[in-house]
Amino acid sequence: MPNRSKTDIVYPDGKDFIFTIFDDTDVATLGNIQPIYDFLDSVGIYTTKSVWPLNCDCQKSDYLGSHTLEHEVYRKYIVSLTEKGFEIGFHGASMESSLREKTQKGLEYFKDVVGYYPSTYACHAGNMENMYWGQSRFKHQIFKDLYRILSNDKTEYQGEKENSPFFWGDVCYNKIDYIRTFTFSDINLLKIRSLPLYINKDQKYSRYCFITSDADNVNEFNKILCRTNQERLERERGVCILTTHFGKGFVKRGKLNPVTQDLLTQLSRRNGWFAPVSKVLEYLKGFRGETSVQNDNLFSLELKWFVHAFKRQLNRLPYEKTELEYLFPKDLK
Repeated sequence: MPNRSKTDIVYPDGKDFIFTIFDDTDVATLGNIQPIYDFLDSVGIYTTKSVWPLNCDCQKSDYLGSHTLEHEVYRKYIVSLTEKGFEIGFHGASMESSLREKTQKGLEYFKDVVGYYPSTYACHAGNMENMYWGQSRFKHQIFKDLYRILSNDKTEYQGEKENSPFFWGDVCYNKIDYIRTFTFSDINLLKIRSLPLYINKDQKYSRYCFITSDADNVNEFNKILCRTNQERLERERGVCILTTHFGKGFVKRGKLNPVTQDLLTQLSRRNGWFAPVSKVLEYLKGFRGETSVQNDNLFSLELKWFVHAFKRQLNRLPYEKTELEYLFPKDLK
């Protein structure tokens, strides 16, 4: 087990901080994600890219045009990422809601393609099979009620509901180690709690939960990864697991955003540990005394989420939707 002091974590190989990314696969195609993953590989930053294993059966979706593992060339590229050291995570079976049978099929196809079941999972948007999502993320009734009042999301997600056709909680518990829960606006997650993973004993179908920092699109990513924040992350010996969508504006006509490229280059030259999400979380599980969340600590975490969610709403940044040329190339003139 790694050693640590009361206020510090000893990172592998004498590193000073941890940085990794969980990339939600929304609006991702081979064309608008390959340049950034090729670049990450070139600078030695290894992260987690989520996928949808299966195509959508629907005729209408905000995510139509996104690639899944059923897209042959994209599938081959995803396999090549695993061979380079990237992790592949699960974002649900498909871009829209999946019944239990489709979720199971998606997981099996994921394993057939990638070579292992996903260790990390993040719920996607309004999918009905989402696990402990919406107001079900919260233990305390005051936060459930507040979320219901303030959010436009009135959906009763059913992934853990045993009588629902969307139930797959037992499968999730047997196959998946880590479920993403709350996201925050701080680059250093140790400012949120002492470790970014925890056990919520009220969630019987969840092994471990993990929190992340959040940057929806390229401009928000560049803002949170600015030089000042990089310096602070290193100085504070922090941990950053950054949720983003690499499909959202990072690549334009085959070229990676130059600001993103420069910031990632700067980051790669710092003394950080750049490992995929599950590898980071597995290491941090060595500090077991910090993983079980008591009621008071969970109340604090849920309260902090509301504070940070409000801040993120105030500071949201628009971006150029360059992904449209990859999602719908035939529609372009």
